[in-house]
Amino acid sequence: MNKELLNFYKNSSLGIAVYRRIGKYKFEFVYYNKAGQEMDGVIGIDYNGKLIDEIFPNIKNFGLLDLLEDVYHTGTTKELPLSGYTVNNHLKLYRKNRVQKLEKDLVVSVYSDESKTQEYISRIEKENHILNKALDYTSHDLRGNLSTSLGVLELFETIDVKPDEKEYLLHVMKENLEKIDNNIHRLVRMLYKAISDKEEKVSV
Repeated sequence: MNKELLNFYKNSSLGIAVYRRIGKYKFEFVYYNKAGQEMDGVIGIDYNGKLIDEIFPNIKNFGLLDLLEDVYHTGTTKELPLSGYTVNNHLKLYRKNRVQKLEKDLVVSVYSDESKTQEYISRIEKENHILNKALDYTSHDLRGNLSTSLGVLELFETIDVKPDEKEYLLHVMKENLEKIDNNIHRLVRMLYKAISDKEEKVSV
């Protein structure tokens, strides 16, 4: 990993963890950015050299270990769809992961925290104040995705990024923009349904 890429990882609003494979389904932390630690509720943890399941005991059921092992062997970048990691009986964290193989025995996982998104959407679907909730969600979630995409563009303007790294960062930006588009469409559908339901009630 070069200095520029590490700097991007450090300042990214996405969670980023780099692992070294030391055995079958055994991956130890090499790098874990601040955004990721904050998302996962382990800010300031001494992660270096620790296995994933030492820090996250329920990681096997989450599916990430299988994906890391697969990407390590095939070298093909893959994604783990929206999945929930169970912390305990009262807390579940939602994540989307994209895993890519780096040099030698290293793999990187770039992920976003979808927990608040799930919470917002759940509330929007259950409550009557849909418009206010939709605006709160839009302000919180979409700005984060836009900021990350803008950060990638600024990185391109300031340094000479290698072609393979540029392709990787462009994919990250594309994912963010697609997420924005999908979430906007979903919100529009929910708002339209809510308005239609209210109009039907008024007409009756």
